[in-house]
Amino acid sequence: MNIEQVLLLLLIAYPIYINKLRYLLLNPRLSKLFLLGPLALLSLSINSYYTNQPVLINLLFTNLKLDILSGLIATTVMTIGVIVLRFSIRYLQDDLNKEKFFNNLSFTLTSVLLMLMASNLLVLFLAWVGTSYFLHKLLTHYPERPAAMAAAMQKFWISRLGDLFIILAGLLLFKTFNTLEFQVIFNLLKNPQFINENNITINWISIFLVLGAMTKSAQFPFHKWLPNTMETPTPVSALMHAGIINAGGYLVIRTSPIISNSSEALFFLATIGGLTTFFACIVMLTQTNVKKNLAYSTISQMGFMMLQCGLGAYSTAVIHIIGHAFYKACSFLSSGSVTDYSRLNRYYPREELSHNLFITLALAMFSVITMLASLNYLGNDLLNNVGAVVLLTIVALAFSQIVLSSKDRFNSLFVALALVLTYIGLSKGMSYLLKDIVPNTVKFDGVFGVMIIAISIGFFVALYLIQNNLRKLSQTEFGRKIYVMALRGEF
Repeated sequence: MNIEQVLLLLLIAYPIYINKLRYLLLNPRLSKLFLLGPLALLSLSINSYYTNQPVLINLLFTNLKLDILSGLIATTVMTIGVIVLRFSIRYLQDDLNKEKFFNNLSFTLTSVLLMLMASNLLVLFLAWVGTSYFLHKLLTHYPERPAAMAAAMQKFWISRLGDLFIILAGLLLFKTFNTLEFQVIFNLLKNPQFINENNITINWISIFLVLGAMTKSAQFPFHKWLPNTMETPTPVSALMHAGIINAGGYLVIRTSPIISNSSEALFFLATIGGLTTFFACIVMLTQTNVKKNLAYSTISQMGFMMLQCGLGAYSTAVIHIIGHAFYKACSFLSSGSVTDYSRLNRYYPREELSHNLFITLALAMFSVITMLASLNYLGNDLLNNVGAVVLLTIVALAFSQIVLSSKDRFNSLFVALALVLTYIGLSKGMSYLLKDIVPNTVKFDGVFGVMIIAISIGFFVALYLIQNNLRKLSQTEFGRKIYVMALRGEF
């Protein structure tokens, strides 16, 4: 083994041995040294990209592989893992079973890192099951809480259903390709004749992979378990929502050269992702419990990430995974201070903003047309890029929402424009980094293309209109019924 391979092995086991040194994290000076692990992993990933030589490790019957995709997400997981570990030391300082908790936490993180480095579906699946097993141990840390145990069992059985989907995909993969090694499979898929001869089987493989990913990332109708895990320790919620919940998205992105050959699987993924985003956003708006609000926010964000994958925007989905991970870890770890802000805000009542329906629609239409026309003028072939049309329309609606929600409309224009340009710039940059790993564009058949545009944009236009007309909707009988259903989470 060379130095890079040894370093990668040490980094995969990093959570296990920093757990033994965890109390050093309480020292402000020494705690910064623990970030050397994520920095080393990031450096190794960047070096593998520039040398165009992924780090490969031969272990018994399989290989482990570090490339820029697995490296970026693994760095995110490891960084959040160190932060969660430090937070947990004080959070559980009086817990009699804290040693068991910390061991399960470290093994969970190592399982996730192993899953990210897997070069074939078998190792990915074994690490996937290992992650699920140790997460179950964390979710049942308080066995005396009936609600926590019920939620953990619900998650357990949904995960086993997801395992079944991955096993079915694996059996079909091995029967069709005679291997489970990703790179060998991807090379065979470069042959159009091979794809035509095995078109039906590839469709079923893709659908099973998508279904497995949906169970892991809490997509409709497999989402119920996530909001029910509120009685688990807060560090577990932070780790679960910031890292483990992204496993389904990573599976789709890693196997995207397979899934991209199935218009049916992509259409299914985009539709379910859009539907999940839509209903979870509505439920989130009604929740008064802080952690439940964050849980439905996660479901919604995962739905949008799956929608991006279904549109073939895999590079953008990677940005979404990384950004959401840090945002949600911060949100959960600081959730205890929300009550302090609530006490303060009751003395400063909010000013409700009401918008004319015509102005709302006009601003949205103007934003959408301007954005699509500008990028088309700059040479982007939007007519043959369904994903770009949908995502740019959603970004334009977000631009309009920022302007409508701001009291200072002039300054909000610059803020919204800066955010849009940042989003586009990051997407272009990530596309460049992942150009040899994920498909850059995905072409849909005519019917599927039209249906994806109509369904996806329809969900977000409806959300845009609902969000800007909540007061009017609340005064209707239908609106009151939807509010009650959303408050109870009956979707």
